[in-house]
Amino acid sequence: MIRHNANAPIDPAADAALLLRRIGFATLALALPIASLVSRRAAVVLAPIGVALLIISSLIEERGQFGRNLRDSLLSRPGMILMGLVAWALLSLVWSPYTLSATEKATNLVLAVALGFCGAAALPERMRASNLNLVPLGTGIAALFALALLVAGNMSAAGVSPGVERGVSVVLIMSWPAFAWLLSRARGLSALGLALAVGLLAMTRFEDGEAVAMICGTVAFGAISANRVVAARAIAIIVAGLMLLAPLLPFLLMPIASRLPDDLALTLGIWADIVSREPIQLITGHGLDTVLRGRLTDSLPRDTPTTILFEFWYELGLVGAASAALCLYFAIKAAGQMAGALAAGVAAAYVTAFALAVLGFATFQTWWLMTLASVALMFTAIARGQYRTERPLAPLMPQPAVKSRPKAGGPASS
Repeated sequence: MIRHNANAPIDPAADAALLLRRIGFATLALALPIASLVSRRAAVVLAPIGVALLIISSLIEERGQFGRNLRDSLLSRPGMILMGLVAWALLSLVWSPYTLSATEKATNLVLAVALGFCGAAALPERMRASNLNLVPLGTGIAALFALALLVAGNMSAAGVSPGVERGVSVVLIMSWPAFAWLLSRARGLSALGLALAVGLLAMTRFEDGEAVAMICGTVAFGAISANRVVAARAIAIIVAGLMLLAPLLPFLLMPIASRLPDDLALTLGIWADIVSREPIQLITGHGLDTVLRGRLTDSLPRDTPTTILFEFWYELGLVGAASAALCLYFAIKAAGQMAGALAAGVAAAYVTAFALAVLGFATFQTWWLMTLASVALMFTAIARGQYRTERPLAPLMPQPAVKSRPKAGGPASS
């Protein structure tokens, strides 16, 4: 409900902008995690709708602000690096042997990046707490709903639906902005309750790697909470280093391959063989979608690695891997300059998403890209909802000196 000041003039355009912003943000924060548990394409449909409503509200409220914010984001150093990565991915369509499927993959990537930039530009400079309260509310309801669906699925003969498992992944990654908002407002009990529900969900996803990724994110959250600047720099170096030096990993791990499981040792051997056989292709890559299609058409072995560390180098080469490493480095390092809880939440989300990609989870699938764009928008909104200043303490006013009156009969003061 929008309240008006009795003495302020009624502005229908401003009221419409506030309402559209509330609906758009609720679509991303409230509807998306819940709908993802019952629909496979929830993120694909709801993320563009939510961003479109945010853009319309921004254009109604102040038309020039959206364009200025978008221009500033695109011309920033991380923005230009990300745009360069997208441009290189589009250029790789020229030499990709699977042009049709690669074009679809590139379109999804461009759409997700465009939604992230446009949504962030459409958010106001000061985000209302009433809108941001929808972030933990949506995640909490979705977590409880997911637990109920998992219990019902395990008790039934049909088992748990794959759509529910995908929705659990959405809830897990969206829990980090919810934690960041609750802790930034000192709502410890609410954060603890959400942590219990999310922790139970994560325990059900050990086989596909979500539980391991959430543990990595939790470690990053604790490290950033202990020392923001040092931990953010260390995490940024580790993540960017893994992305940049990925072709060396199979050779470094081969000496201990005998102690690893047979399937992992076989995968490392295939990875090392591909790197040794085609060193020139490491510069340009083979083009988008060549790993998946190559595995399906048997031009690559069936046990070819599915991790993002291999796919980026194989498909986009040194240029793409270096651009991705720089993006991750500057993004995680910038988290160390944010407020305490927000910095920890952003770093944990980056580490969780990166760990999932390293484990081969939904790297470039459309629903996952849209979910990550929505999470980025929530963090941007939370950053703009933080207190900008601290309320100053009231100074102690010195008590005025009281002049003593002369006693009766005494000498009068001059």
